[in-house]
Amino acid sequence: MSFASDLLTWYDRSARVLPWRGERDPYRIWLSEIMLQQTQAETVKGYYARFLSAFPDVMALARADEQDVLKLWEGLGYYSRARNLHAAARIVAFGLGGTFPSNAGELRRLPGIGPYAANAIASIAFGEPVPALDGNQARVLSRILAWEPVIKTPFDLLSPALELISPDRPGDYNQALMDLGAGICTPKGPKCEACPVSGLCSAHADDAVLEYPRKPAPVTKKAQDLTILLMMVNAKLLVRRRPKGLLGGLYEFVAVEGHFDDEAALAAMLAEQGFQGIRLIKPLPDAKHVFTHLIWRMRGWVAECDEAPEGFMAVDLSDLQALPFPSALRVYRAIADKSIENSKF
Repeated sequence: MSFASDLLTWYDRSARVLPWRGERDPYRIWLSEIMLQQTQAETVKGYYARFLSAFPDVMALARADEQDVLKLWEGLGYYSRARNLHAAARIVAFGLGGTFPSNAGELRRLPGIGPYAANAIASIAFGEPVPALDGNQARVLSRILAWEPVIKTPFDLLSPALELISPDRPGDYNQALMDLGAGICTPKGPKCEACPVSGLCSAHADDAVLEYPRKPAPVTKKAQDLTILLMMVNAKLLVRRRPKGLLGGLYEFVAVEGHFDDEAALAAMLAEQGFQGIRLIKPLPDAKHVFTHLIWRMRGWVAECDEAPEGFMAVDLSDLQALPFPSALRVYRAIADKSIENSKF
């Protein structure tokens, strides 16, 4: 028996039951793969069902307003995935006649589809024998091979991965490796006694499973201090849409960089930005959000002003729930949402 055949025998009897399993529709496979990037499968299940209910096919997604797409994505994080999903849908629907490319190379031309997603979609939907190398696969294969070089990207393992993949069932093989990495060959507590390929694992034979994969030194995250203000003007809340870049296209509250122990200093900073008639009303709880490369350390205030600078829009509290906000601001969004019940902060 080979690695691929042992793995597939296990998969045939032990595969996870997931809403997108067994699909051959490239639209649904593409949607699931993009959602699963950086997100646990259990979390994705609900979003996947709601997304398909709203946008059952690529044409429906292509015709949607971007704000509606972002609103459905709210809470999944990494919002560039949603914007790219929408852009790619428009290309497929209006540029390719609604037909997805059938190989990994062509799929990679679409926005937001990188090497991993392209290979996953091509193997599952079209049977192309290409490995879907993500962190799970890289971890499993590095242990099977006792791979010594530092792995900077999962595709460092492309050559041996191509040798191991099943040419007859590449989609099932890739999903089997995903399941193995998710449930058995885990980062810190691998269940080697339950692994269907432990007899072929070099790291297991050397009793060195936890030593793989070899990883580069961790990168220190940059910390950024922010003050978030639920700023009212004429009984309406000020928000604005973020530009392209981090959390681009989502809405945010008034924010200034830095923390201010002195209220006068915070009011002066807001005045420099063009706010007039500032009145700081009460502080709000601190919050923190950790991005891949950045940490936001936030303090909050409720405030009022007479006039706001250009770029902000004043919305009724009752209209706030229709706007997509990033999960990074969930503490302050929850306070704003609760205020709707009381009509005030």
